[in-house]
Amino acid sequence: MTAVPSERRSGPRVDDPELRGRRSEPRAYLLLPASAEAMSGRLRVTVLDVSRTGARLEGENLPNVGKDVILRCGSLDTFGTVAWTSSGRCGLQFDEPIAPSELVTLRGLYAATKDSPFTPEEREAADDWLNGLAR
Repeated sequence: MTAVPSERRSGPRVDDPELRGRRSEPRAYLLLPASAEAMSGRLRVTVLDVSRTGARLEGENLPNVGKDVILRCGSLDTFGTVAWTSSGRCGLQFDEPIAPSELVTLRGLYAATKDSPFTPEEREAADDWLNGLAR
C-alpha cells in the first residue's frame, strides 16, 4: 500500500476571498481501512488522508454533502459532516478537532500495515473486526 497524495490545489483560488482552498491543518497521507456510519448504514471506506480537522475518504455509496457520519479507524472514533463528494471520494469535516496523539497513532498504524506479514485477506478481516464491520 502506498499513500495517496491529495489532488487538491496547493493554494486558494484567486476569486476565493475566504481562502477556503488553503488548509489550516497539515494532512497525513495514509491508506487505512475504516468504517463510516451514517443514517443509511455502515460503510467500508479507506482513509486517504487525515488532519486534526478532517479526512478524505474513498468508498462506494458515500453519504451526500451535509450528512453526519461517525468515522471509525483504528482507535479513532469521531463525528463529522460530509463537506464534499466527487468520484467515489468525500471530504469529512470533524465536529471537534482530534488530538495530535490520535494523528500519531494513525500514522503508526499505517506504518505497521505497510510492513505486515499477513495476506491482504487476513488484514481485511482484522480491519473489519477493528472497525466494527465484522459479523
